[in-house]
Amino acid sequence: MTLVVLWRRALDPVRTHWRLSGVGFGFLAIVVGRLLVELNQSFGMPLIYIGSSLGTCDGGKALRQFLGAKPLRPGTWNVVGVAMLLSLIATQPAGTAVKTLWGTAQPRDYWITATLLAAICVLTLLLRPIEPSDLILRRLHGRIRRAALSRTVANAAGIGSVAALLAARFGETYPAPLISATLTLLVAMIVVTHKTYARTRKLCTRVHTGIDTLLRDMEGLHSAPDPAEGSGKLTDKRMAARRSWDALKRGLRTTIDSGYRPLAMPFLPASTITDLEIKVLNAIDSADFLKAAPAYDDLRVILSACSARIDELA
Repeated sequence: MTLVVLWRRALDPVRTHWRLSGVGFGFLAIVVGRLLVELNQSFGMPLIYIGSSLGTCDGGKALRQFLGAKPLRPGTWNVVGVAMLLSLIATQPAGTAVKTLWGTAQPRDYWITATLLAAICVLTLLLRPIEPSDLILRRLHGRIRRAALSRTVANAAGIGSVAALLAARFGETYPAPLISATLTLLVAMIVVTHKTYARTRKLCTRVHTGIDTLLRDMEGLHSAPDPAEGSGKLTDKRMAARRSWDALKRGLRTTIDSGYRPLAMPFLPASTITDLEIKVLNAIDSADFLKAAPAYDDLRVILSACSARIDELA
């Protein structure tokens, strides 16, 4: 009986949302067709047409229904749409990589690849406004992951663009130095990726520590009062909680993936920090635990998002 129940639970979503597969298969057909265009246009273009039909006609209505079913889905779809766009742009560089392995790549292919990779780098950095702006705290785990991943993609695309430019300019005349330069760029890519994820883990550790301290200070305020404590002791506790919040707020304003703020993603948007500050200060000033509950709930959501990325040695 248990196996039957588990099978039905696994099968029900498939029966409900099977039309969504049209979007996935359509996108896959477009990507494969785009790659084949580089090799043989007669095979690639029909696949692109078929993929477009599957994605828009068959899967479009099912996709709208699927997104409307839960509030988190529309914002997530924005991110998925950007990822699909960047994937389509990346098909030509992928085709050039295949040609390079086969020994048929031409300088023109490298020039085009360099341009498209540079476009991916710029788009990845400039499309941060696509990041969902609703339900920020519930999306925080994904926000942190996307910040580090998008920075890695931008770095990889930028470094790949430089490598393609070098291949276009010196591939035929200076192949040996080109190999050395490519390896150097590969090492640079590894280093910047390591720094990005180390920064992310370090920030999450700092925010987690700050929330732990603030929660302890707030719990001290809302615990049963000691009759021996006077008003001065209560004032000291409130001041300690405010200092803990000030320290935490600096972490929440810090950018996740880079120290260059115009092109980086802050841990939380300014509006979300302002809303959280109002809740926390109300909780500190109020002796009623029920009035402080919203602040506790939000802080614990952030704590949960950071807990998987704690690294004291980052």
